[in-house]
Amino acid sequence: MIDSGAITFDTLRSMEHERALEELTKLPGVGEKIANCVLLFSFGFDQAFPIDVWIERALCRLYFPRKRNVTHRQLREFISSQFGPYAGWAQQYLFFAERTRNKKTRKQ
Repeated sequence: MIDSGAITFDTLRSMEHERALEELTKLPGVGEKIANCVLLFSFGFDQAFPIDVWIERALCRLYFPRKRNVTHRQLREFISSQFGPYAGWAQQYLFFAERTRNKKTRKQ
């Protein structure tokens, strides 16, 4: 799709985040997490917030400690309302903190 020009990098750069995310997820094998990674790390979309297992754990532990079964939609709504246009930066700190926390816990 990229080779044929159906999706171009220049076009992605000029789109709003949600539209660029939608376009990238049209690529075979590209889901929401990977599309957000590409948008955050390659295209400068500071609001892109990839959610993997580490981020989900961190968000649930820090912001929903007493709630079970937090949905993906609830996480997305929380991220949007709390972190806004620089959510991707917050994601990086959360990821690092969660990975570091788990390494320290395992060593003890």
